[in-house]
Amino acid sequence: MARIFEPTRVDRLSNGLQVLTRELHHAPVASVMVWYGVGSRNEVPGKTGISHFLEHMMFKGTPRFPYGVLEEGTKRRGGMWNAFTSYDFTAYFEVLPSRHLEFGLEVESDRMVNMVFDRDLTVRERGIIVSEREGAENRPTTWLMEAFMAEAYREFPYRHPVLGSMEDIRATTAEVLTEHYRRYYRPNNAALVVVGDMDPDRLLSLAEKHFGHLPAGDLVAPLAASEPEQRGERRVIVRRPGPNPYIMSGYKIPGASDPDLSALTLLAAVLSGSPSFSPLGGGGSMGRSSRLYRNVVNKGLATSANGYPWSLQYPGLFMLSASPVPGVTPERLEEALFGEVERLRQEPVSQDEFARAMKQVRAKYIYGMESGMNQAVMLGSTAITQGVEKFDRALEELEAVTPEDLLRVAQRYLDPDRRTVGWFLPEAKGSATVAVSTSRQEPAGETGSTPEYQRAADRPVERPQAGKRSPILDQERILRKVLPNGATLLIYPAATIPSAFVRVQMEAGARFDPVGKAGLAQLTAQLLTRGSETFSAEELAVKTDALGMSVRVDAGRETAVATLKCLPEDLGSGLEILAEVVRRPTFPQDELDRMRERMLVGVREANNDTRSMAARRLSETIYPEGHPYRSPVNGSEESLPIITPEDLAAFHQQYYGPTGAVITVVGSVEPTRVEAALAQAFDGWSGGQGRQPVDSVPVPAATRMHVPLEGKSQTDIALGWPLVDRSHPDYLALDLLATLFGGNGTPASSRLFRDVREKHGLSYYQFASFGGATGPAAWTVHIGVNPARLEFAVETLRAELKRLADEPVPSEEMESLKDFLEDYPAVQHESPERVAARLAEIERFNLGLDYVDQYPKLVAALTSDQLQTVAARYLRPEQMVLITAGPAPDEPKL
Repeated sequence: MARIFEPTRVDRLSNGLQVLTRELHHAPVASVMVWYGVGSRNEVPGKTGISHFLEHMMFKGTPRFPYGVLEEGTKRRGGMWNAFTSYDFTAYFEVLPSRHLEFGLEVESDRMVNMVFDRDLTVRERGIIVSEREGAENRPTTWLMEAFMAEAYREFPYRHPVLGSMEDIRATTAEVLTEHYRRYYRPNNAALVVVGDMDPDRLLSLAEKHFGHLPAGDLVAPLAASEPEQRGERRVIVRRPGPNPYIMSGYKIPGASDPDLSALTLLAAVLSGSPSFSPLGGGGSMGRSSRLYRNVVNKGLATSANGYPWSLQYPGLFMLSASPVPGVTPERLEEALFGEVERLRQEPVSQDEFARAMKQVRAKYIYGMESGMNQAVMLGSTAITQGVEKFDRALEELEAVTPEDLLRVAQRYLDPDRRTVGWFLPEAKGSATVAVSTSRQEPAGETGSTPEYQRAADRPVERPQAGKRSPILDQERILRKVLPNGATLLIYPAATIPSAFVRVQMEAGARFDPVGKAGLAQLTAQLLTRGSETFSAEELAVKTDALGMSVRVDAGRETAVATLKCLPEDLGSGLEILAEVVRRPTFPQDELDRMRERMLVGVREANNDTRSMAARRLSETIYPEGHPYRSPVNGSEESLPIITPEDLAAFHQQYYGPTGAVITVVGSVEPTRVEAALAQAFDGWSGGQGRQPVDSVPVPAATRMHVPLEGKSQTDIALGWPLVDRSHPDYLALDLLATLFGGNGTPASSRLFRDVREKHGLSYYQFASFGGATGPAAWTVHIGVNPARLEFAVETLRAELKRLADEPVPSEEMESLKDFLEDYPAVQHESPERVAARLAEIERFNLGLDYVDQYPKLVAALTSDQLQTVAARYLRPEQMVLITAGPAPDEPKL
């Protein structure tokens, strides 16, 4: 195999810290990560969840960077930072404009050794982690996963949930965290991974400067625990309130560094399509020619079915999961699932199947290398669990696998005696047995001496001084052309992106659903890849899987978007397929029936989800009957069953066309060839419509409503107003207010984060949302809280909203927000998908091709007084609609 990526540069400092670097120059961004070899596998009963708890506390500051200053420093540099804990590792990251790269190294070196865990902050953070646990408990799969892992691993600590048990979370103290930190957080148990727009030699010098002086400490001893060999199938059943049954099954497989993992990855691709190589997921959807899709999903036994090797550092699991179609018994679904596994053990995989699987796996790996963050995650997780050399050899080892290897590993590992099976079975309404928790969260103010979060207004932070900001989207590289059929084409070539991505956006979203037929736009979109005049659904699946490409269509509120992700050498074939599904679908009745059932299952799941139900009721309340923004995009249990093939064909005929369409192409492409291929593929395409206005609506009367849902641990709040369209003069100010108040889709430190989460410990997640639309977009706030603290949360939100209108934004806070928005667009536009979507938005709303680089100037022109005026005009707490969803007020809490 010819090498397509340069090898990772590997250095090791004298204290044992691995320094792993990879250059990537298609965006002025660098991802800085520090990985520690500690996770839930390093925990014992009574102290489960401590690694995850420690991850939270690592954001609480050091003597050098006090509580809140780290958050503010990252925000001022337009960066995003976060962390995640798994079974084998804990990882911390900053994604920053590359001119601020050194700040990420300063932060991570300081908190590697200098954390001090304040007792009162620990108590406050405990409430936040309890909220995170309660939010997870709202999902039935959480209960199934924990019961399944406890059955699959009888001795090995993978049986411990990453979040920990509620009892252990409540018992964790600052002293316990300090002991865990000192044992595992040290250079010789860590890897520094940096990927992006930087010079590796300079990076190594900076690593020496910031990390080289840190003491190594004692080596971390290997785990002494072991798991006895499994000699018979194990089973567990979880019965709780929920919408649909679900099966989770796993076969014991060796650890991630075992040579057989490559063959197991190919085996999974045969079974259900190539798995993702990044713990973050992604890489496009494929696999509809796989065995589980053809023989389980397509035969009406399951709405979804998946298989993948869960490659943990120590013995892992080859996982199978599926959700049966209503009316299909667990026994029938198991027979089909395990029958396909047994076929793999009895029969060699055909050459055609093997070739399709190999192409998918290779493509999925390459797609995972598109962004610096994805590369950093893939590299770091591999370095910790397998060794960095496995990362550079991954494709080589995959391409060395043979069909004979697949039969061998299937026979060796997919033995029923190595299998654990878990089922979630919904209980009838009213029959749930719920445990009443006698523990309580500490109410706000109980801790007394808790240090205050250092707001920008209270503790000025020095503004970052760094090199000149690089252009984010080079306007000179953007090719714009209006095609003869009326569609607008925008091409952004980037040779360092190892793939090609095409996005076709049409004015064909859910706002055009007829009254009573909510979900028609989405059902139409989903069925475009399920049969055309040239290909049957199966033929199309085989063709796309054989080329390792992803072709999909989805509908949002206003537009429908068809996308193609492929390797550059397959772009011509991909464009022909994309044009075929967009232009000539046939809507077969059998495919309609299957997709309708799948969407109905999704609707039932959403109706059982507290966040989804609160958001849905909010839309139904703030928009009047008949308004195009009122009904659910994915339809309802009443509307989906009455949609016919004729409805789909008529919708497609009316709305799918080049008028108003925007086609964006990003990646390793040659513009003139792309233009010629598109012209050929879409020759003769006609119809569609331009962007249509949407009527404004009056602000509804103040309303409060509760949606009771059984078996939930947490209540979700959704509140808001219908406001203005994308072209309104007040739009930008409202957009900034949403970012200031609750992030608005960014990682910026917000008032909700500081004053609802950090100050009061009310919630794990909280955000405000406001997006551009052709009509009155909703300005909303969402937060999940413990039911016992609901009223306090509501009053806190009211007070914070009132403050927006009553007080000008302090100058330091305003300056901080503007600093963030000057640099964050670089981080936003690292992936080809984000670049393509942004170009489409620019074209749709006539913002100008230089909009991304002009945006900071538009933001800089806004004043605190203007924000206060706009907030007072629109964000009035006395007129808001507030919806809650969760346990009934008198229902025992889990």
